[in-house]
Amino acid sequence: MRPLASGVRPYRALRSLCAGVSLITVMWGGASYAADHVCRHTLLAHVPLYNKSGFLISPVEIDGHTVSMIMDTGSEGSLISPDGADAMGLPLDKGMHTVVQGTGGGQRLVPNVHVRSLKVGGVETGPLSVPVGYLPGKPVTQPPVEGLVGGDLLSRYDVEFNVAEGWLNLWQPAAPSSGCDGPEGWHVIYRALPVQFDGRRVSVQLVLDGMPVKALVDSGARSRIVSEAAALRTGLSAQTLATDPGGVTSGIDGRQQRYYWHKFNSLQYGLEEEKQPVLTVSPLKDNADMLLGADWFAAHRVWLSYRSGKLYIMPSLRPVKTDQTHR
Repeated sequence: MRPLASGVRPYRALRSLCAGVSLITVMWGGASYAADHVCRHTLLAHVPLYNKSGFLISPVEIDGHTVSMIMDTGSEGSLISPDGADAMGLPLDKGMHTVVQGTGGGQRLVPNVHVRSLKVGGVETGPLSVPVGYLPGKPVTQPPVEGLVGGDLLSRYDVEFNVAEGWLNLWQPAAPSSGCDGPEGWHVIYRALPVQFDGRRVSVQLVLDGMPVKALVDSGARSRIVSEAAALRTGLSAQTLATDPGGVTSGIDGRQQRYYWHKFNSLQYGLEEEKQPVLTVSPLKDNADMLLGADWFAAHRVWLSYRSGKLYIMPSLRPVKTDQTHR
């Protein structure tokens, strides 16, 4: 987050659209890595990860209060809801405001609050200045969802998502001199995709119906979302898209957007190819053509290494857990 002027900083939080996507069926072949070596990462935190209606949620302690937070790799920074800030008695940071931008392109200037301590498992950070904003469509769970943990915090670690087994790990990466960039403890074939950085957000290159697309790795989005412009570049006509099922939703910027569910021919992640994926299509006012959301995370085990600039993935080995009750 780079300062703009007078204590105002830009911030992009990409929020979700309604999920309506089938589970991923993939074929794995070609270049890959065998996880038979041992990387010397240090495990800093092992915390529950709950898939609640497409929201990937973990317990977080803020100034001694335990709340639920969405673990959001697609957001430049973290966010706390107004109700959560009031309930926890977080004081305003009068010298700082934040510009929040959603997928619809709208922007809002929101206040910041002081957070003395934020703990994810055994990892504690603080003090922090965190923007306050509403989360549209957040699930009802206990403890309540009171915000999201974004790239400002997640990018300090290697982050491992295992949605099917219901946990998330924060790792201290191995020293660069060790020559070890791969995941620790993975015992089957996996893939490494190079990532492109946009601030604290990361993207990978995919191919959708033969067309290269830039996909934001976005655990805060509830489904895989393709921008309408990118969908039309694949040869899909606006008339055909208009006949697909869909609906209307709103993002973190409060703007309503129309979305559709369309069956494409194929989606390729390197040498992995998914046949006839059903993806959400909606306008995205961002520099990404697509979001890789929670449904994709649920079908894979994911290791995001900010230090090495790689995204490691392998198919989930267990049935996906959804709509769990967070206790």
